[in-house]
Amino acid sequence: MTPTLPAPALLKELRHECEKGRIVEAPLVAQYEHLHGLSDGTRVYVDPRPSIVETLLHELLHRRYPKWSERRVDRQARALLSSLTTRQLNGWYRRYQESVKRTTHAKQVTL
Repeated sequence: MTPTLPAPALLKELRHECEKGRIVEAPLVAQYEHLHGLSDGTRVYVDPRPSIVETLLHELLHRRYPKWSERRVDRQARALLSSLTTRQLNGWYRRYQESVKRTTHAKQVTL
């Protein structure tokens, strides 16, 4: 069993792994779930669609239902993502791509 490293040491190792390259952004298709990524031991494959769509649904729920708790919004967004077919996921991702306005300026947030 590999010992658990403190976060700074683990992040340093992962930064080294990232610098090796062999990272591919591509749609990943699985029969019963939306994969965010996978590794075949040589390459790392990342599909940004599930994360972006889940975040989009989450934030849209906040906007539509501002009185809902964070826990309720989080559960509902995950449930909605799980209910989507690949075609529906692609449709939401396309809506996001068509609607998004990109900026390089950070939004300052106070939590």
